[in-house]
Amino acid sequence: MTNTDITNLKPEDFHTSVASTSRAFWPDPMFGFFARNAVHEHLMLPNYATAVMRDAVQHGIVEVIIRNGRVVASASWLAPGDAPRPWLQELRVSIRSARSILKGRNRLKGIKLLDAMAKKHPKEPHWYLGLLGVDPAFQGKGLGGALLTHRLEVCDATHMPAYLETQKPENLPFYERFGFSVLEELADDGCPTLWTMWRDPRPA
Repeated sequence: MTNTDITNLKPEDFHTSVASTSRAFWPDPMFGFFARNAVHEHLMLPNYATAVMRDAVQHGIVEVIIRNGRVVASASWLAPGDAPRPWLQELRVSIRSARSILKGRNRLKGIKLLDAMAKKHPKEPHWYLGLLGVDPAFQGKGLGGALLTHRLEVCDATHMPAYLETQKPENLPFYERFGFSVLEELADDGCPTLWTMWRDPRPA
């Protein structure tokens, strides 16, 4: 894997990137908490991925890896100064992703948890990883790590920290290998646990 394997998302590849990223997240404890059933969860994931990736295209960058002519891994980042999102931008993302969530269950509990997560978002400039996903058929090949390394090298070169949230405990050691540390564990009223993670830039 080299940096030449990583490219910026092109408009014509947007929908395949949404599809592969959505497959990467299923099953997911947070979306499973919202969904009525497994079919509903499959509908929710593309809605959410579309909203986050469109926002990253407009206010940051989506970096992808392509195999056999299609996107198989993606990383959606908001650039320093664009996270946490201004309220109007946050509203647009919420509206884009809300269609399936509003038809799900545990809505009030979930909204409360997501609001708590938004309030914990650091205010100082940083790169924010909104989504990182690798198509299940290509997992275990180092693609996710390559995407992370590619952007974190930029963080180090520009002395910029990075931040993310994850709802899967198995992701914690993965991100820790790249220098992230848990800031806080958020759990409330039976909702799945969310972890916030921060990475300071490494010296050259």
